[in-house]
Order: sequence, then C-alpha cells, then structure tokens
Amino acid sequence: MRVAREIRAHREARGLSLSATAGRAGISKTILAQIESGAGNPSLETLSRIARALDVTVQTLVADDRDPVSADVIPREGAEWFTFESGLRGRLIHVDGRDRRAETLELRLEPGRRYRSAAHQPGTEELVVCLEGTMSAGPEGHEETLSEGDAVRFAADLPHSYLSEEGGLALCCFSYPPAHRGSVH
Repeated sequence: MRVAREIRAHREARGLSLSATAGRAGISKTILAQIESGAGNPSLETLSRIARALDVTVQTLVADDRDPVSADVIPREGAEWFTFESGLRGRLIHVDGRDRRAETLELRLEPGRRYRSAAHQPGTEELVVCLEGTMSAGPEGHEETLSEGDAVRFAADLPHSYLSEEGGLALCCFSYPPAHRGSVH
C-alpha cells in the first residue's frame, strides 16, 4: 500500500493524469490504476518505468514512512550510484516520504562538465553543500560559487545547473511541497 500512496502522491503533485503518467511510463492506464489502488504488485521494471515517468528514483517510491528510532549509517562503499537525465551521478542517502517530502543525495561532479536540470515541480527547493573542491550551483544565470563547506539554497522549480571545473562532491537536499491527496485526474 505504501508504494501505491507514493505513486499517486507524486503523480498528483505533478498534476499528471493516470493516462498521461501511464503513457510516459509505457504501461496501460488500467495497470497504473491497479497499482495506485494497492491491488497490483508491480515488478521492479514496472516501478522503474513509473519512477522515470515521475522523475523520481525507485527508492523514492518504496521509501519507509515510519519515524526513525535511530539514525541510519549510509556506507559509501558498495552504494548504488544513479545517473540522472542531466548526466549527473548521485547516490541516495535519505528519502522522507512523510508529509514534508524530502530527499538527500550525494553528487559526484565530473571536472568541467555542466549538469543542467529542468525545473522540478512548483515549490521545490534544493540545498546544495559543497563537500570537496569548488563548484557553482543554482538557477541558470544566478549560480553561486561554493568552496568546501559552503552551501546554497535555491528555488529548484526553475531550470538550474551544477558545475565543478576541477570535479567535486556535493550533498544535495531536495524539499518538495506536500502532495495533494484525494484529487482525481
């Protein structure tokens, strides 16, 4: 039931209909409706297609919604690194599927490569902390230069980019507006 709620919440937060989401994912509207109702048991491939259609990771859709009792240790060794549409590589550190809707990723920036990101859903913000090297990040035309330990918070519902001339590491915290539940599209 958790996956069903997350899929519906992300779809509705983006203002997408069942038909539009199913089309983007390459699955039938009936299958998507069954999954959202909790009646379906989607394969990892189907979840991957839906995640891509919603511009989220599979982990976002299957994140645990219980309040943590203790902190998690997230080892870097053996971590799964993802490549986003912009070409930027990142590993998921934290997803909070409760009402505040947040994700935290560690990002690897290749030397001299500008990573451009399309605008995320309205109200989305990013907090980027430079961990190694120097970099620039922010809405296109308003990027800020960061050194190790510096941070910038910006509206990510505008096209934005990341660049490190020498290469570097950054921590990126996404804050999404709460999904509107119960609306029908």
